[in-house]
Amino acid sequence: MNRLLTALRDRVRRNRVRLVCIGVVTALILIFLWPSMVITIRPGELGVLYSRFFGGTILDRTYEEGIHIIQPWDILYVYDVRVQEETQNIDVLTVDGLPINVQVSLRYQLIRDRLPTLHQNIGPNYRNKIVIPIMTSAVRQTISNYRPNDLYSTARQELQDQMLVDAIEEMGRIPIMIHGFVVKSITLPEVLRKAIEDKLVAEQNYLRYNYLLLEATQEAKRKAIEGQGIQLYQELVNRHMTQDFLRYEGIKATRDLAASPNAKIVVVGGRDGLPLILNTETQSGPAGAAGAAAPNPAAKTPARPAAEGDARDKAAPQASQAEPQQPPQPAPQAMPLPGPLPVPEGVGLREPGESIMDYIQRLDKSLLNPPQVKTPKQ
Repeated sequence: MNRLLTALRDRVRRNRVRLVCIGVVTALILIFLWPSMVITIRPGELGVLYSRFFGGTILDRTYEEGIHIIQPWDILYVYDVRVQEETQNIDVLTVDGLPINVQVSLRYQLIRDRLPTLHQNIGPNYRNKIVIPIMTSAVRQTISNYRPNDLYSTARQELQDQMLVDAIEEMGRIPIMIHGFVVKSITLPEVLRKAIEDKLVAEQNYLRYNYLLLEATQEAKRKAIEGQGIQLYQELVNRHMTQDFLRYEGIKATRDLAASPNAKIVVVGGRDGLPLILNTETQSGPAGAAGAAAPNPAAKTPARPAAEGDARDKAAPQASQAEPQQPPQPAPQAMPLPGPLPVPEGVGLREPGESIMDYIQRLDKSLLNPPQVKTPKQ
């Protein structure tokens, strides 16, 4: 054994220069071929192997995540199999021939089991070969069936669903799964956009006016019912109003007035100790006595002396000659009061024996169908 080790050591010592050269060359080859031999597949990726000398693309095997060592003359293609998104601004013509710009986003994913077939038939440049053309075609095919005003008001979900159906039909058997479209924005020409906005504003104003008319009609019905209720209440109160009831209400008002914290002056002197303003007795006696005791101005006028009367009669012509007589002024005439406003036929208080429901129906007919005012001919 010692003899064998000694012989090996002598041989290495004699060929040490050659061995060093071989080691350096081997190290350089490993460094140069390391990226081609040791492949790292990151999360969400999948590899397809192309064997240069043993049949080309391996269709029955894919390489999962991790480190894989292959032969240096083979190629391992790595694909991203997670959900991807592609966003494009596409110029489209509507059914009227007007150009619009649509910003749309497509979400898609490669099918893992059929990845070797995709690599063999399409290759790594599947995005420019398949995804973008199919997305553009689906958007243009869908938008071309709509008018600009429909695009401005139609729900986005309807457009996205139609684009998804068109894209799936065009994709066919290509191993790419389409998850959905997202329409981010639709840009119309400025003039057309302004016209559509004005139309939508006018429609909303029309609906608002209809609501105001409906609100006014309901308010008229409410006031009519409220007036009828007030009338019935007044009729009931006037029918059962008595002196005892008024005295009871006066006592309650006096109690509330006394409990009020505000400063006040109450003059008490009516019947039952009530304030004068709450006295329910009639005050016809003092008024009648005052009327009867009114003096007659003609009876109390003293007779003038005759001499004084003659002097005044002589001075009257002189005064009339000195001062010019004023023409008599016409007496001011009172302005005629306007007559009662015309009341539509069917509007008024509830007739005797008429129920409240019949009265409301009659008000509806008279308020909603007012009589036509005839204009007199010239």
